[in-house]
Amino acid sequence: MKSIVLTLVGSFMLWMLVGCDGFLDEYSITEVRPTELTDIEQLLLGDAYLDAGQKEVQYNIMDIFTDDIKCNGLGNEGFRTYFENMRWRFLWDADMFNNAGGGYDAAFWELPYNKILGCNIVLDCLDDMTGEASLRENLRGEALTLRSMYYLMLVNMYGMPYNEGDPSLNPGVPLKLTMEVRDERFPRNSVAEVYGQIEQDLLRGNWLLTEYDYNRNFLRIGHLAAKALLSRVYLYMEDWDRAIAYADSVLQVKPNLLDLNTVNWGTPRSPESLSVYATGTPDEVIWMREGYRELGDMQASDPCYMVSDELLDLYGSCNQTMVQQKTIRDIRGCLYFAWNFKMAFPSITYYRSFLSIGGSDNGVYQGIRTAEMYLNRAEGYIRKYMAGGDASYCRKALDDLNELRRHRFNNQYTYEEVNITDPDDLFQFYQEERRRELAGDWMHRWCDLRRYGMPEINHTLFETASGNKTEVTLQKNRYVLPIAEEVIRLNPRLEQNK
Repeated sequence: MKSIVLTLVGSFMLWMLVGCDGFLDEYSITEVRPTELTDIEQLLLGDAYLDAGQKEVQYNIMDIFTDDIKCNGLGNEGFRTYFENMRWRFLWDADMFNNAGGGYDAAFWELPYNKILGCNIVLDCLDDMTGEASLRENLRGEALTLRSMYYLMLVNMYGMPYNEGDPSLNPGVPLKLTMEVRDERFPRNSVAEVYGQIEQDLLRGNWLLTEYDYNRNFLRIGHLAAKALLSRVYLYMEDWDRAIAYADSVLQVKPNLLDLNTVNWGTPRSPESLSVYATGTPDEVIWMREGYRELGDMQASDPCYMVSDELLDLYGSCNQTMVQQKTIRDIRGCLYFAWNFKMAFPSITYYRSFLSIGGSDNGVYQGIRTAEMYLNRAEGYIRKYMAGGDASYCRKALDDLNELRRHRFNNQYTYEEVNITDPDDLFQFYQEERRRELAGDWMHRWCDLRRYGMPEINHTLFETASGNKTEVTLQKNRYVLPIAEEVIRLNPRLEQNK
């Protein structure tokens, strides 16, 4: 059955389906029609979740657009094609996804909608399946939560930030909420409408996953993941009270943070024990999924796009001696990136995701962590402190920030607690701390820059390591991605971003 579903959902013509009673018929009349909830569960796992085996999970593909990435120039001719394709994104060119530029990439539009289709199939067919009622409702909650996550990705790629202008007027992305076939093309719903659907899906998904809880491992979406996503969504919507409340509801159940002093971050390093996402140390993992590294190991080459100096400076120095002697203070500066000290000038290697959480062999898992919940709750408190001056909110924010940082700093040194009371200074420090902790994880930096007012960013592209250069500045209108010409050709009702 899974092969049929993969064929069905993998089609670019996303919505050419019929009703539940016959949606597999034209693909193979020899296969058994699904009738059990366990069949639909397999469909959910195969076609609603991103699949590393299908080269789908590229969580932080948005980093190339941010100030977390710089260009070193082309140092290895073996990556000429990759360098040329990515330059269009690095320069925020309007042709980045067109044949005249970097070329079509299904990961940015087609793939999320394919996964939404998988969720819709599950949701439309659940009530026709036989099986345990509690499993049915649990799977419903799982599909709703996954669908909300994909729409959150899409609206933050193609729509303006929720806090920019009027979200009820700004175009977002089309909402398709059933697998039903209708002879029409879908226009873009507003940003407010998309967020409203995300919120509705998450609230219902959270209730179902809480009420019909199954004790699954961290590779499946559960009620804590739904609550964490609600906290994230309300943070983007600037609903500070509910962002705090849902982060708190997660931390009451799972306050764990991984103490980076307990992992093997010296050399040689053990891949199984050096990541916040390592399967052997899931202390703070709420949900995670295996990712995909398109380019493989590049430790012997010169990466043409890599972590920016501005980001690295936030952590402090990291060199081979400091790693071997474990004298670095903020462990994240060495641990969260794949350093290569064998080269003449130590550099950070990268993969398709550009930043590698947990070193060269462990950057392939990403997801949702309790660290984000401490940060979300801290921001909610800081924003309320900035608005009203209540010092108790300042204290609560500092408590959250210090709790996180204590687990990230070398315990060979006495940890000095942050004690900033000026509201603006505290918010700036928080922004830097969030950047340090969530670097390379999901779309956090891109989304944060958007909701922080879409500041100008300068990118310099070097043609070679010492050759010509092109300098560009990211303006507000480039904080939304252009929709590929191929997508608009298939659906002329889509309004292009300007």
